[in-house]
Amino acid sequence: MDYVRPVEAVVPGATGRLLAALARVEAELPVSTLASIAGVGRTRASGIIAELSALGVVERREIGRTVLVSLARHSAAGEVIDRLAHLGSEVIARLRSLANQIEPVPETLLIFGPFARGEADADSYLHVLAVRPPAANPDKWAASLSGFAEQAQALAGNPVQLLDYGLEDLRRKAGPKAKEGREFWRSVRRDAIVLAGSQFDAIIGAAL
Repeated sequence: MDYVRPVEAVVPGATGRLLAALARVEAELPVSTLASIAGVGRTRASGIIAELSALGVVERREIGRTVLVSLARHSAAGEVIDRLAHLGSEVIARLRSLANQIEPVPETLLIFGPFARGEADADSYLHVLAVRPPAANPDKWAASLSGFAEQAQALAGNPVQLLDYGLEDLRRKAGPKAKEGREFWRSVRRDAIVLAGSQFDAIIGAAL
């Protein structure tokens, strides 16, 4: 899934660009302004807006010679477009629900990389760092984590790249005394969105 342009990914062409532009603002926009933002010709934009208005997806209001439009968020179709525009946030919330089902409870489970930065496109991986607790049963942990990865991939629509570390192993690799990979671990710390467990700095013992 393209999380940078989710509306355009599902609704291609000029219609998708116009809907995406409307979904980014709460206020009404003149058609000319909307067309400019979306990169669509004024005449074509007017025709598409008329069609979307007839479908109840867009609200259209005339003030003199100016036509103001907005996304009809109160309609079922408008609500779907609005949710699609904010798909990344919804996926993160649902990933948290999936992460809370992992047993035993991770020391931390977080996402990093393009998805966490809001830069994931259709070719991006969903990068996940999982840190198992010291007393975890290896088989139970592996099965639970594998189940999470499969569900996360189905949910996000992007392949999952999973890093699985024991707590002490992670501290050796990412802690303040580590000599290799410091830039990588800094990027993990900078991007991290925690889905379950503790913050990254808290489990490695100190900031990088």
